[in-house]
Amino acid sequence: MSQELNRVSSPDLDRRSWRGPAILAATAIGLLVVATTAGSLRDLDVFWHIRLGDELLGGVSIYDAGRDWSYAPVDYTWVSTQWIVEILFSWLNDAAGLTGLVGFRVVTTALALVSVLLVLLRDRQNRSWAILTTYLASAFTLFVFAQDRPQQVSFIVLPIVGWWWLRLVRDNRAPTWWVILLVCAIWANCHGLWIMVPVALALGIIGRILDHGWSDRCARTAGWSLLAAIVGGSLTPIGPLNLLVPLRFAETTGHIVEWNPTSFTSLVSIGLSAILILLAIAWARGRRRPTRSEVLFAIAIAIFGASAARNIAPAVLLLAPLLAWRLSVAFAGPPAREKSPALARISKPATGFLLAFGVLIGLAATAASDPIPTDSRPTDLVATIAAREEPSRVLNGYNVSGLVLWFARPEVSRDLVQVGIDGRADRYGAAYIDEYLAMERGEPGWNETITQLEPNIALLPSSAPVVELLTDRGWTEIGNQAEYVLLLPPGDG
Repeated sequence: MSQELNRVSSPDLDRRSWRGPAILAATAIGLLVVATTAGSLRDLDVFWHIRLGDELLGGVSIYDAGRDWSYAPVDYTWVSTQWIVEILFSWLNDAAGLTGLVGFRVVTTALALVSVLLVLLRDRQNRSWAILTTYLASAFTLFVFAQDRPQQVSFIVLPIVGWWWLRLVRDNRAPTWWVILLVCAIWANCHGLWIMVPVALALGIIGRILDHGWSDRCARTAGWSLLAAIVGGSLTPIGPLNLLVPLRFAETTGHIVEWNPTSFTSLVSIGLSAILILLAIAWARGRRRPTRSEVLFAIAIAIFGASAARNIAPAVLLLAPLLAWRLSVAFAGPPAREKSPALARISKPATGFLLAFGVLIGLAATAASDPIPTDSRPTDLVATIAAREEPSRVLNGYNVSGLVLWFARPEVSRDLVQVGIDGRADRYGAAYIDEYLAMERGEPGWNETITQLEPNIALLPSSAPVVELLTDRGWTEIGNQAEYVLLLPPGDG
């Protein structure tokens, strides 16, 4: 009997004895991740996000912002649903230049790490080793996917969504509807992954019905939270159509590498692979069988993570609360032992010292960052475009569009500069993107596409097959930098 009581009380003893050292270890891991997050800008689209924020702050309607950036023959129906973060980008750039965007990446990565750790610590059933195991997989994934993009905001909130789901199916506690309404209303204007709130709630409701039947009261209560999530997510410039944005965007991303199906042999998927393997082991080893709701949620999120490389980090963060708890249940082990007095004395001050040291290192690393190394970005070629005294219709490579839109914006360039395509994939549609990229590859019909677009300058990757085809047709190279070439059509050289 006493042995059973000790086993039951071991989580409390573990929490009293080992939470401090666990927090210290997590802090050290987190600071290592954050310290490696500083550096040059990583997201190719960050520049047009800043420009859009500038336009919004300059008084341009959200329905007109970005309208004149492209000469593509596609109807303009695009409206930004990330405008809050884009305005933040504009403010940061005004305050600290492009280094402010590096700072955004560093700070949001740190906040995401804190969010994961707090969620795992909040669950009183979690043992410290299980927290650290799950946190390590999450930290590695955040290290891989940290970028200066609006998605960083979602990384902060997703662990909380996973926690809401766990409390719903395990503890019979549905999240408060007005909290869900407020979170979704703000999040939906920051990034499209707000949709995971209604998805997680719907999976929780279905899971509870599978586990407890149609008469389950908690499922009915959660239904109001689900409705609040849908209403909150509709409070955007495009209203309820925001529910369809993820589907519309997914239709246009077939040629974008990060939207290709996840390769589980790649290093970037290690965190997700580890979580799924550990979860399967915990289910097989555990004293309690997994519920239907657990299996449903894990399978659904695993499919979500496997569908695109860009979904790996969201899937890891959503599954983290479930994994830490399930590991703690499956591998409860013997009662925790009291930590040594020496370890107890140093845990808190060491954590405080590491945090203070980490803040200083983060500030120094951010300040020392070179946001745009000229050896990797064709900034001089873009400056040449901006210096032209005639409107420029740039036949540009997809990955350099943001750079052109930022460094050849109206307040910098001598005349209007427009691109053939940019990172707003859902603005152009799958058909146009397919045609444009086929042109870059020099596939049959490439000349007809260029004839229709009528560009008067080209900024393309040196390796693009269409470059050789254009030079054969009389286009002249007037510059090259960072594996890009600048070309003028016949008669303009």
